[in-house]
Amino acid sequence: MELTDWASDHLLATVGITLGFLTLTAVSVLGIAGWLLAAVLGLGGTGALGSLLPLFVVGLVVGVPVSVVGVVAVAVGLAARASSAVSGTTEIAGIRLGRVASYVERENEYARMVGLADLVENFDTRSAEQRADDRTERLKERYVEGEISEHEFEQRMQTVLDEEGVQREGVSTIDDELRAAERN
Repeated sequence: MELTDWASDHLLATVGITLGFLTLTAVSVLGIAGWLLAAVLGLGGTGALGSLLPLFVVGLVVGVPVSVVGVVAVAVGLAARASSAVSGTTEIAGIRLGRVASYVERENEYARMVGLADLVENFDTRSAEQRADDRTERLKERYVEGEISEHEFEQRMQTVLDEEGVQREGVSTIDDELRAAERN
């Protein structure tokens, strides 16, 4: 079991261990700072703090790296918990967000310049083929309803297939489907 898996499964223990090592680090820093301050100002008690100085140094050498690892483990554990809690809704939201981004990009020049659909693509968990199917279906509907010309349809279809990285073999079946739809 990896540290991140353990941290996610035992989040409360990870937080407790991390807080313990953060406390060790803080006490070690304060002990070393107190000894230095007492030595510089010539105050008494440098002998007592001086005898604890090796422990403070060991605490600092051990506490800092373990604290850093602990903070990272807590962050990863919290992120894993949060992502598992929303994973079901994220897939649906990603699909909707991808569709909206594709529409906005088609209709808005600035969104195309920014590459909005590419930015949102990470949220869309569908495969390239599924995204291409969805986009081509919308193009077919617009063509059949007369919103776009045949030439514009073919250009946009090619763009969709290129953007999604889908093989061009599907174009002939799409053309056949369109011809059948036009006849009906």
